[in-house]
Amino acid sequence: MDGEFQHKEEARALAYLRDALGDLELAETAIEAKLFEGCLFHSQQGIEKGMKAILALFGILISKEHRISDLFGNEVENFEDELKEKFKKLLPSIEDIEWYYIPTRYSVSVRGDIHLRAFSETDAIKAYKTSKAFLDICFNFVELKIEKDIPKGRKELFEYLKKEYKDVIKSLPER
Repeated sequence: MDGEFQHKEEARALAYLRDALGDLELAETAIEAKLFEGCLFHSQQGIEKGMKAILALFGILISKEHRISDLFGNEVENFEDELKEKFKKLLPSIEDIEWYYIPTRYSVSVRGDIHLRAFSETDAIKAYKTSKAFLDICFNFVELKIEKDIPKGRKELFEYLKKEYKDVIKSLPER
């Protein structure tokens, strides 16, 4: 990828991957604490941010309410064959996990109805494993597209972004 636009899209993709790694860390912590709805939510968020990372490389920025698996599913057909098949294999599970976005965070609907749901450890672990597998493929995809090896750890990725993409990163003041 060449040019200023692609450089910024690379940085955006890597920032999304860093955020996704944070969600996976939170999902794992939630499993350990038996907070299964938290695991499900952060597993879903990790997947969503992985999708956003890949879409960013195509110049697609998602900032409004959306069903990202639909947008992502449309783009999968443009991917290289090996990764396309890996993504397509996970898409049905990912679509199931996307459902968890609202009910794992709210017991009261927008109409005021109360919905109490119990989420199982089995569902949480399955979602976590799917999210982790999906994010691994996302990292492979991004590395192929940008033709660079990238760090796989959240802290290392943060430092890499600061060093390699400082021209497009906007830092917030320390608090």
